[in-house]
Amino acid sequence: MKKMLSWLAVPIAAMLIACGSSGADDTGTKVSGDTGAAAEPAAGAAEGDKKPDGVYKFGETVKFKDGSTLLVAAPVKFKRDQYAAGGEGKKVSLKFKATFKNNTKDVFDPALTTASASAGGTEGESIFQNGLDAPDNKLLPGKSVTWWMGYGLDTDKDIQLEVNVGFLDYGTVIFTR
Repeated sequence: MKKMLSWLAVPIAAMLIACGSSGADDTGTKVSGDTGAAAEPAAGAAEGDKKPDGVYKFGETVKFKDGSTLLVAAPVKFKRDQYAAGGEGKKVSLKFKATFKNNTKDVFDPALTTASASAGGTEGESIFQNGLDAPDNKLLPGKSVTWWMGYGLDTDKDIQLEVNVGFLDYGTVIFTR
């Protein structure tokens, strides 16, 4: 058993080193003067209040170290279709439109992009229905992809959306109002 564990140590260490250099701690920066869609001020925030690193307003464009960008527009209410799964029993159904642009010279695989939402301090539930899912197709250099994500929430106040683009490719980005 000891021999088997030492045999696995080298590939695991190599993988961790490779992942560590992938930019996974890259939570991006706000693109100066670019708010994409109209961004709303954070509730109760005074002008000049600084949010923690990795936290942005809906509608702000986030620029990662490699030049790629992510924009998530303000959430909109929607009606679940008859085939929807998840989020049953929640008071509000909200969907979020996200756009990621690959500004690198490499093909980017957005598979395993994940997100989660909460509102009023309560975790939301993903709603699975046609048109609400993460991107699957590889993204050529200079190209962008847009997708919608849906969540069932208890309220439409104090909304927070956490997005992780790709698998360990970019750090966690949090959007709020």
